[in-house]
Amino acid sequence: MIELKLLARGLALGLVIANLALPRLAGAAPEGNGATHAPPTAADFARLEAQVNEQRQLIIQLMQNEQQRYDMLLKLIGSASASGALPPMTPPADPSGGPHGTGTADGSSGAAGKAGTGSATPAIPQHKVAALDGKVSVSGGDLSEVYVFVENVRGAPVRNRTIEIKQENKQFSPRLAVVQTGTQVVFPNLDTVFHNVFSNSPKNSFDLGSYRAGDKARSVVMTSPGLVEVFCNVHQKMNVNIMVVPNNLYTKVRADGSFRIENVPVGARTVVAWSPNTTLVAQKVEVTPSGGQTTFSLEYEEVQAHANKLGLPYGSYK
Repeated sequence: MIELKLLARGLALGLVIANLALPRLAGAAPEGNGATHAPPTAADFARLEAQVNEQRQLIIQLMQNEQQRYDMLLKLIGSASASGALPPMTPPADPSGGPHGTGTADGSSGAAGKAGTGSATPAIPQHKVAALDGKVSVSGGDLSEVYVFVENVRGAPVRNRTIEIKQENKQFSPRLAVVQTGTQVVFPNLDTVFHNVFSNSPKNSFDLGSYRAGDKARSVVMTSPGLVEVFCNVHQKMNVNIMVVPNNLYTKVRADGSFRIENVPVGARTVVAWSPNTTLVAQKVEVTPSGGQTTFSLEYEEVQAHANKLGLPYGSYK
């Protein structure tokens, strides 16, 4: 179909060129004017030939560009079919704007500020989804900040969803948030001193500049899944971890380490367990129409020192 459209374009363009050239080559006089023209010379033919060649090369280039886009589309469709990826469909958004079974982005009532109305893609038919159950243990740490989410189910970015992470007493509050792609994170400064919120995390890097209490709160939209480590360029001890997930198939684990995620599409799923102070662990889990089961064992990690936004140690930045 693409080749036929391009051929039609080329033929139309050729006809335009021919119509423009024929009066000159035939020595025809313009209507209403009795003047005559000398027969076309070799130079005239050479110029016309050059113009035709130029247009022909343009048509060929257009055809090549269209063919490349067509080939790329076929590859994308093929790779999606081979991996079992589903169209961007997720269960309806939690009216609270937070994870399943919670009211806010950090899994506790009111801890992450306000949530917007949000939006999500249509629900997957119920006969094609099931519940995923499991349990998480942490060696050398606790379960208070552990989340589990399904990674390889694509969902459309949410709209009109906002969370608030305050800067007060030279700390971020809360110091953990889990949000879907498309979420806007607002960082109001409640301190009289200046703060400079920034992140050098891949795909979600940003620098909000310096501002203090009374200044308009600055914000950033999380556009890509992944961990976003946020710091203040003035105060080294200020940090917050934001895990950006690709869909709303995520939850905070219970006090005993158990968890349950509803409406998981059946098939081979990549399930991830994570907290700010542990290793991130991903597993392949087969979710059948009757559900799925998995367990995780996480290792506690010591917090590592970080650099300022220029990659330099704190205190050396002027």
